[in-house]
Amino acid sequence: MAEKVIAEIRQLLQDIVAPDLKALTIKVDGVQRQVELSEKSTNAQLEAFRAEIAAFRAEVGAFRAEMRSEFQSQRVLLDNSVLRETAPIRERIASLESRRA
Repeated sequence: MAEKVIAEIRQLLQDIVAPDLKALTIKVDGVQRQVELSEKSTNAQLEAFRAEIAAFRAEVGAFRAEMRSEFQSQRVLLDNSVLRETAPIRERIASLESRRA
């Protein structure tokens, strides 16, 4: 009698609980796959973003080098212009000083 009750309880549990457990296992597996796919997608997006950042940094570095070069050439032009403007004045001052002495 006790064995029959145990067998009936076991069968009842298998009939009621087992399908729910299987369904939950399937749902958990599905969610796990979705999380893995989402993680892969996020990692791919992150890598693409990192590549964009690296390209941007390279662009900024090239721009900085170009600006330094341009500033240097402008400095040279300005120095030459100042020398051209001040050379006659220096010559005049030297001439006046030599007359005084």
